[in-house]
Amino acid sequence: MSRLHVLVVLPALLLVAACDPSGPSADEVDDTLEPPLDGQGFQLSIDTEAPPRSEIWKCFVYPMPHEEISAVQSVEYIQTPGTHHMTLSTLGFNSAGRIPHGEYDCEELYGESSLMQEQVMFFGAQGTDRETLSLPEGTVANFPLNMDVIHEVHFVNVSDEPVHIFSRVNAYTIPQDLIREQIWGGQVRDETIEIPASGQKTEWTRCEFNVDVEVLFLASHTHALGREFTIRSWDGETSGDVFYTNNDWHNPLITQYDPPLIVPAGTGFEYACTWDNWRDEPVSYGLHSTDEMCNLAIVHTPFNMSAQCDVVETSDGVLWSPDDE
Repeated sequence: MSRLHVLVVLPALLLVAACDPSGPSADEVDDTLEPPLDGQGFQLSIDTEAPPRSEIWKCFVYPMPHEEISAVQSVEYIQTPGTHHMTLSTLGFNSAGRIPHGEYDCEELYGESSLMQEQVMFFGAQGTDRETLSLPEGTVANFPLNMDVIHEVHFVNVSDEPVHIFSRVNAYTIPQDLIREQIWGGQVRDETIEIPASGQKTEWTRCEFNVDVEVLFLASHTHALGREFTIRSWDGETSGDVFYTNNDWHNPLITQYDPPLIVPAGTGFEYACTWDNWRDEPVSYGLHSTDEMCNLAIVHTPFNMSAQCDVVETSDGVLWSPDDE
């Protein structure tokens, strides 16, 4: 699993949405989301602007707006229609002050530093402009104090007018004495994607958990060339039947499993991405909308900071790890 672990994952991770030029104009979009009542949660919120015919990738660094350890059981969010991705992350349990507060171009903030590999992502949501996501009763993401948040938005403005970019995220909490279980999770990434010019390509990855887990949510992530994303079970020797298929790259198809999927240590998943490259040049892995990705997002219990789905085999034979950098 990528070092971009999920500290307090809520059920959507680094997912993607369409940039729809036919959507409502900026003046027609309601950017209002009332924050939770006192004692019932908190809100994270940012605003910026995308100039005409531009692609922006902005990172806002600010203190987490909670005043006590907070057990988040559900989340409601709204965002600018057509947002490519939005994520909330931190640099660890005691990250306050590590980066001066303010607005940054993410590419400049991350640059050649190790910040991106140090990130602990705790929420990301795309695919819809407004949604509410809930964990099972008594299952929470528990936020400690003294944390700064990196609130990241990526938007491609294909119009001739500036677009108001906003992101509002309400986190709704329950009392600590009602907690039954806490979550953890992360994503598995294929960072050695090579799609030939004017051609199709399928790549698969197999990963095995290092501890026993119960999977609550799975979700997919590719960019615009993605045509199909599938997931099979992997028992350590053979792969099972496809049980998850997504043919719409706009929609991450966040899937909740109730009862959860029981995944013993030494077993996991085989996931595959198929792309159709209509361009006259090859496309590889990257963070921009014109690059490609193939990421599997996983949310599970129990909370275990060392739990991860380790890549054991890939179609191209490359077992990439952030530790290689």
